[in-house]
Amino acid sequence: MYKLLRRAYAVFKAYVLSDLIRSKGFVFGLVSFSIWIAMFVTPISLFAGSGASKRELATYGFAAIFIFMSYSMATWDWAAELRWMINHGILEYYIASNSGFLPHYLGIIPVSLMWLALALGANYAVLSLLFGPPDLFIHDPAILLIGVFMLILVLLGYALLLGGTMISSGTTGFIAEITSFILPVATGGLAPLSKLPLQLQVFALCTPFSYPAELIRYGVLGWKPLLDTQTLVLRGFAFALVFLLVGVLYFKYQLRKVLREGVRVTTLW
Repeated sequence: MYKLLRRAYAVFKAYVLSDLIRSKGFVFGLVSFSIWIAMFVTPISLFAGSGASKRELATYGFAAIFIFMSYSMATWDWAAELRWMINHGILEYYIASNSGFLPHYLGIIPVSLMWLALALGANYAVLSLLFGPPDLFIHDPAILLIGVFMLILVLLGYALLLGGTMISSGTTGFIAEITSFILPVATGGLAPLSKLPLQLQVFALCTPFSYPAELIRYGVLGWKPLLDTQTLVLRGFAFALVFLLVGVLYFKYQLRKVLREGVRVTTLW
């Protein structure tokens, strides 16, 4: 346990120093993210209707970007990290030494959460300048905690499935772009299910992604979900646990495949 924690701390320290302290890309990343928020949220005001207030638009945008950033974190910080491991020979070392991936991810996940917090701070600031401060309040703390925990389970399963696909195919860009940009839109991550067409509602409820998004929106903002909260919790946890199990099994299968066939050469697309 002590060695595991030492390794995790070494990874955490290295990433904090390189990504959050010394990196100029960190500053430019926040600037470009702020510009992206303005471009993403401003068109919402064109279709919101005359009855919507600016603070409602800001609140809507904040919730949507939070869900989107969560998917992006799982895609680029967790799953695509495997591509970096392959390119630098670290994946082979972890497999050959039987040291496992756990210490590495125990180190980078806190850094990902720190970056997410900073990005949400920038998100709040930009929305406040454009529309006014988002009207955030905790409507139901218990439902909020359940929704966040469910979202973590779904993100872990999603990252394992995506990461397994990356190490088996050697590609990242096309897979990551399609999943990380389409899924939040098609499964209610950017808008309440009640606002989506019937066909998308049915599709979203057949995936594990819509349930935590609906619960988090209700827990933080009090927006009435499409289904009652009890149904969302029961069905959502069933979907999330099965999804996580499938992700674990698939990732283990791809690792065994790597042991037999070797690591694929990675490409961007």
